[in-house]
Amino acid sequence: MEVSIEAEHLSLAVPTYLQRERTTSHWGSIFFGAMFDPPRRQAVNLLQDFTFTIREGDRVALLGQNGAGKSTLLKVLNGAYAPTSGRLDVRGRTQALLNMSLGFNNQATVRENIFLRGTAMGLATSFLRRHLDDILAFADIPEKANQRLYTLSSGQKMRLGFAISTAVQQDILLLDEWLGTGDANFKAKAQDRLQSRVDGSKIVVLASHSAGLLRDICNKGMVIDHGRLLYLGDIEPAITFYQEVLALQWASGSTQLMELSDGKARVYGYVDEAVMEAPGKVRLKGWMAGTHEQSPESLALRLGGTTHVAQGVRHFQRKDVVKRFGVRNADCGFQATFEIPAVRTLADLRGMEVLGGLSGEQAGTALRQSDKLVLTLKMEA
Repeated sequence: MEVSIEAEHLSLAVPTYLQRERTTSHWGSIFFGAMFDPPRRQAVNLLQDFTFTIREGDRVALLGQNGAGKSTLLKVLNGAYAPTSGRLDVRGRTQALLNMSLGFNNQATVRENIFLRGTAMGLATSFLRRHLDDILAFADIPEKANQRLYTLSSGQKMRLGFAISTAVQQDILLLDEWLGTGDANFKAKAQDRLQSRVDGSKIVVLASHSAGLLRDICNKGMVIDHGRLLYLGDIEPAITFYQEVLALQWASGSTQLMELSDGKARVYGYVDEAVMEAPGKVRLKGWMAGTHEQSPESLALRLGGTTHVAQGVRHFQRKDVVKRFGVRNADCGFQATFEIPAVRTLADLRGMEVLGGLSGEQAGTALRQSDKLVLTLKMEA
């Protein structure tokens, strides 16, 4: 049997309950309102009209911001959620690393939890009995076998869940983020096992916020936004498309679903820090990148209706941005100086816009400001 995942017009809607907004003048009205004004039931679409085919050899990256629907799609593929419409055909044995503590019972012993979790995964009791000692040893808790689960630390529970979940090689591997926690010794051997399971799987579907990691592991990419499939194709065009979606949303200041890409190169980035070097002289630090592997160079600051062009810009490497967003040019970090006579303190920068532009173009796209910078400007006021 050829291993594959096929979805046709797959959708998932779940019920949610909304309470009507009302003003109250007395505490008693709150209780009467709860009794006589029950919440209204409403269906919310988490996934809408997904159609795709994943075949043997595919390593598919799920790209999208928080709340896009990546984890929800993985749970549907794993069978945890049943689609409310459409068709889903998963051919092959599936292994999912989505929630390491799923299926655990705190009042049961560690040994009993291995059988509970393993059975829920579809593993035979005979297999679990043979591999019990190996699972305990991999989790570094052989002496805890007969203790109740609640006596374990959160780290020990995580190691136990990982050891059970990766005890056997399956055809299809579903991953919600690459393992990045645990002490140094466990992390090293867990990384080795996880890589082994990825190499041995016929299909891998991996959701991660690290576009650089996805580029290293995957050959296909699926861009998801607000529960909709925007793009499915080779990994490089998928990362480029994802960057375009980010640039459009950041430029508009909205996380709402944007129109599909028109192929135009755009600028996006963050301003992380502002420092007063002297009265009338401001230094900003951050990063900016361009889609389609273009390197933006123009930088300006707009304040009170006046635009000030950067007097001096120094670029430096930001490997964290390369890893997070899949940016090709590691020298996307910038440190720029602006001469603005009216600015005497950082408080005078409140309401500023920092603008970026592609090479040869006037800076006109607003860069985002980090929470740290926003808080700094507020505290200085």
